[in-house]
Amino acid sequence: MSLFFRIREMVSAHSHHALDEVENPHVMAQQMLRDLGEDLASANRALVTALGAEKHLLRQQQQVQAEAADWNARAERMLVTSGEALARPALERAVSAQARAMEQEKPLEIAQKSVQRLREQVARLKSEWETARLRCAQIAANQNAAEAVGVANRFGDQYSRAMQRAQRLDQLSRKSAAFDCEAEAAAELLGEHDKLDREIARVDQAAAVDDALAALKARIAERIDTPKPVSS
Repeated sequence: MSLFFRIREMVSAHSHHALDEVENPHVMAQQMLRDLGEDLASANRALVTALGAEKHLLRQQQQVQAEAADWNARAERMLVTSGEALARPALERAVSAQARAMEQEKPLEIAQKSVQRLREQVARLKSEWETARLRCAQIAANQNAAEAVGVANRFGDQYSRAMQRAQRLDQLSRKSAAFDCEAEAAAELLGEHDKLDREIARVDQAAAVDDALAALKARIAERIDTPKPVSS
């Protein structure tokens, strides 16, 4: 595999990945729905124009047919009252009007077929627009569901970390409780040591007092037992 081919494939892959990251299905679906709505509006405008043309051609044909019928009626009256010489021009006008009416048959037929085709296209576009609207709603629902799952997954990681912190705090709490027990035991032990030291100090003090009392008694007894010198 050539180096340039690999570079092209790599650039193409990264480009598609970047587009996939930017592409938002709901936003794009909404844009397509708007485009389809604009197409439907254009089709409706074309249908209105075609209907106007059809009605105009039909009205023209009806007017020419009415004109032909009127000249036929005149020709009939003239033939009865005035003779063939005056009836002929009226018949010529009637035939001419009828010919114009026949000439309008083809354009009118084309206009009617166009209107029918446009009606079918508008109906199809309306159906497609309604289907697209439902699809957009489904895409939005799916995307919201996917986002909810993503949020739940991300929160699941946070939840796991939070539970780990809670367990760590529980461990620290139990360790702190053990420290409290040790401190209480040490305090009790120190209290007993202090009591013993105070007892020993009391005993030592009592012994010192006893010794001092014995020495005092000895000195007093010595003074009593020692005779005083006789003066000459």
